[in-house]
Amino acid sequence: MIEAIPSDRRQMWSGKVMAYLASQTALSARQGKGPPRVPTKAIHMDLEGNPKLEPSAWLSSIWKDIETRHYPEIEARLIDLCRQDGLQVYPVLEKDNGKPAFYRLGVKALLPSECALTEDDDALPPNTIRYKRDLSLGLSWLGKLFFNQGLKWTPFKRYSYLSWQLLFLISVVGFDCLLWLILWYRKEPVTGQDLLVLAMAIGLPWGAYWHFSGIFRLFEDRIIIAPEWMLAWKEFGATVEISRSKTTDAPSTIHVHRYSANCPICEWMVKLDRGEPDFPRRIVGRCEEHPREHVFSFDRGSNRGVLIQSGIRPPS
Repeated sequence: MIEAIPSDRRQMWSGKVMAYLASQTALSARQGKGPPRVPTKAIHMDLEGNPKLEPSAWLSSIWKDIETRHYPEIEARLIDLCRQDGLQVYPVLEKDNGKPAFYRLGVKALLPSECALTEDDDALPPNTIRYKRDLSLGLSWLGKLFFNQGLKWTPFKRYSYLSWQLLFLISVVGFDCLLWLILWYRKEPVTGQDLLVLAMAIGLPWGAYWHFSGIFRLFEDRIIIAPEWMLAWKEFGATVEISRSKTTDAPSTIHVHRYSANCPICEWMVKLDRGEPDFPRRIVGRCEEHPREHVFSFDRGSNRGVLIQSGIRPPS
């Protein structure tokens, strides 16, 4: 359970609660006891929860996030780890309602198909990683408005978007021409206001180029790193990608996803990032602890990556 929790989630209350229940269970097992039933008050006290809230009120919202978002995010990883250890079950989080409520780790049986290691699992060469898509990516309110369930790229949305972008481009060109005309016909000495207008006249085309280059790259490469305005606070490493329809009748869909993996060298989390400056026009996986040394490729077709830059010599 603890190994399956991503490192960035361990700093959140949901990750702390899951890791706490796992550590209490491990401690009880070392003492030869069964799985402990931990009351709400003990969790609130040991984790130093919000003192302004009652333990039940503090933990209820955290538990809801665990059940609906953060445990489902790590369930596939949990199954993989238990399967690799030859176990027939994997841990699940359970709540015994009552006054007080109790929380504990239970077990759930693995399906026969989940118990057996496949050839694909054993075939990964050294320093190769398999990315998994996170299920609990937080979007901003604007990101949820457009991409919460994926944006269907219908002809109406396509033409509406192109019309909006064309209007934006015409407005930038017109406004920039107006600024240059104002500067051209001024006969007075240069003032601070003139310098500000000059900065705007130079900055607007650059901003428009930066805006349109990101759009062109998405439709050329089918995937880009998601801009910050799409994501919730403290979220990063997400991608905007086009899932092309295999039939002409159904439209393509634009999704916002996040992929992560465990670094085989140092066991930290690997998240996607822009490849610049070493790997221009590429999306790479960077280790959180060694972002310049432990760099992996990213193939969204197979969800795999290989080590493409490292500060250590590869094994012979």
